[in-house]
Amino acid sequence: MEMGLEPPPDMPQVFQDCIRDLGGSEIKLVIQKFLQVSDLKSQQNRLSMSLKQIRNPFLNEDEDRMLNAKRQMAVTLVEPCLSVSTVNLAKWSIGSSMSYIINGDYSKVLKNNRDRLKPNAVVQIWSFRIQPNSQLGFALIKVIDGEDGHIIN
Repeated sequence: MEMGLEPPPDMPQVFQDCIRDLGGSEIKLVIQKFLQVSDLKSQQNRLSMSLKQIRNPFLNEDEDRMLNAKRQMAVTLVEPCLSVSTVNLAKWSIGSSMSYIINGDYSKVLKNNRDRLKPNAVVQIWSFRIQPNSQLGFALIKVIDGEDGHIIN
């Protein structure tokens, strides 16, 4: 899947500032992907991240065990509009492969960002840890707009 963005662009400063304001650190790029129609349907209420496309491990042992036991966990999400919400992270089998899934209140994220998130937009999902308990968080950042293909600064 060629996006013409290798190496991937760095996280914009405004997102770094938002994460720092939350007490976040240990920022890692998890995935860069094209948004699929299924990622944008509020009825499906999910954003998938194929394990095959994950760039950096982001779970600790306890989190990995929890997701492998078919449980889900609440995580903080910094949205493309810079709102901060709570969503769930799960691990599902989709077809013949495994994916991490962001769901829970994800349909609200879609509603908040309906002008930003379109099919074929390129997005990045970054992980970070919020102290003092090292809670997992994510940032969802649009890199290329789905409609005209312009890089977003």
